[in-house]
Amino acid sequence: MKIKTIIGVTTLALGLNPHAFADTTSTLKTEASRMNTLASSHGETKVTGKISGTFNSFLGSDSNAVVTGLRNGTPITLTTTTPATTPGAAPTVTTTVITPPTGQMGHGNVFISLALAKQQLNQLGISQPTPQQLQAALTGGEVTTGTGATATTTKLQGVLTLRSQGMGWGQIAQAQGTKLGPVISGLKNANQQVTTTNASSTGTQSNSSSNAIVSGSGKPHGNSGQNVSGQNRSGEGIVSASGRSIGNGNAYGRGIVSGSGQATGGNSGITTAGGQGNSGQAKGHGK
Repeated sequence: MKIKTIIGVTTLALGLNPHAFADTTSTLKTEASRMNTLASSHGETKVTGKISGTFNSFLGSDSNAVVTGLRNGTPITLTTTTPATTPGAAPTVTTTVITPPTGQMGHGNVFISLALAKQQLNQLGISQPTPQQLQAALTGGEVTTGTGATATTTKLQGVLTLRSQGMGWGQIAQAQGTKLGPVISGLKNANQQVTTTNASSTGTQSNSSSNAIVSGSGKPHGNSGQNVSGQNRSGEGIVSASGRSIGNGNAYGRGIVSGSGQATGGNSGITTAGGQGNSGQAKGHGK
């Protein structure tokens, strides 16, 4: 008994360490503020969608409605359809309305609320809650798990209800027996994904000048236009011995062209640039 008492006191002391507690709540606040800032700079729709996607496996098709309702502080109406037990009978539709007592919340606090509610329900063995179970986790109520003789009923205080009473997120987590560590990790990951997605979707375009093959006059040979990556490239086509561009055609020349545009050798045949038609000749006199 004495050993158990010592262990219990030590654990309690570690759990309430004021310095660790302050660091954790400070980090949580920073990440929540960052999510709010991202909503302003990257758009509310993008951040709301990221939160909905994060909790999609937990809330299912109701995810976006729940996130939007918490964000705006408006009633969230959820329905459950239960198939009829007798052939030909109509299914039973149950409506649950969750009214957030906190009013409008920032995106960061919406994320924290759902993360803590998810943790508490997971502790009860609930990974995909019914609307009634979600309501109990958010605003308070009873949750029954198991059936028959093994059924257990747990009374939940409600994450949002505790928050509306002025409790901090750290205090709420302690009251529920949940932890802020996983919440912070989830916030950081969501914020990073929003930032990364925005950067990758923006894309970049740049102009580059391609010299291709340079003639004796120092001008480039290449096709003017746009390459497959979307970057603009400029060129002057095929350049003759005199320094004139011969467009996208076949260039004819004689000998090897010197820097001055003079031919320095014998006949060299035809050089094809890959275009259509012949647009000119490069003539020169061999040495």
